[in-house]
Amino acid sequence: MNAISIGPLVFDGARFAAVVALLLFFLVTEITARLQRRRDLRGEVARWAGFAVLAWILGARTGFVMMNWSEFASRPLDILKLWQGGFWSAAGWAGGVAIFLLAMHWRMHATLKPVAIGGVAALIAHLAVITALPEPRATLPVMQLIALDGRGVQLAGRDRPVVLNLWATWCPPCRREMPMMTDLAANTSEVDFIFANQGENANRIHAFLTEEKLPSEGMLRDPQNRLMGSLNAIGLPSTLVFDAGGQLIASQTGEVSRATLIRMMAQATGEQE
Repeated sequence: MNAISIGPLVFDGARFAAVVALLLFFLVTEITARLQRRRDLRGEVARWAGFAVLAWILGARTGFVMMNWSEFASRPLDILKLWQGGFWSAAGWAGGVAIFLLAMHWRMHATLKPVAIGGVAALIAHLAVITALPEPRATLPVMQLIALDGRGVQLAGRDRPVVLNLWATWCPPCRREMPMMTDLAANTSEVDFIFANQGENANRIHAFLTEEKLPSEGMLRDPQNRLMGSLNAIGLPSTLVFDAGGQLIASQTGEVSRATLIRMMAQATGEQE
């Protein structure tokens, strides 16, 4: 997988690239503003830099929502769940350009120079990080896990697309996304969902499912966390989508949204190129 670990913090590759770009944007903007040696401009530069970031977020989120409107139409509050990810970068940059043009209209050229230079630096950094991240390559492991009733269940050889979710009851993002994922599993017949609990016993898992009123279908145990090592997963939750041949198609470390997961599944089933 292409997740990045910095001490106790774990980032999905795409989110790490966004964080690097954001930090570099503010750093370069601040440095460029100081080099102009006009103290009266710094406050205005910081204000417009904030507007630019807000415009990027709103534009990128709006673009993603519109691309996946069929999923958001019945769950409009999901639009506000920005922590799940779900941004369309092209629409975000369009939002940033709109702010730039607005400032140009107001003849704020001196203020815009640092913001523009920071924006270019952020774009280059984002593309550089995305390019540098290794393309995740993996196959569905030939591995036997344990069902909640004690039966052995083989992962590989299903000849169907598979959504593999690595989770644990102590993990807050795992708990938040589980109702969505079990609902999607119950309503998706062409894909197998496997919820591989990492390191916990059957009683603890049963207690969690009962408390949350969740089904037990697809729940398996990986007592020694073997999947984490086999798939190079460094954080929970981790969601991996495999095609019918067992090849990894898409993955995400961290909480995933319904719309994003459906897009990942469409890639595995061939419904989306």
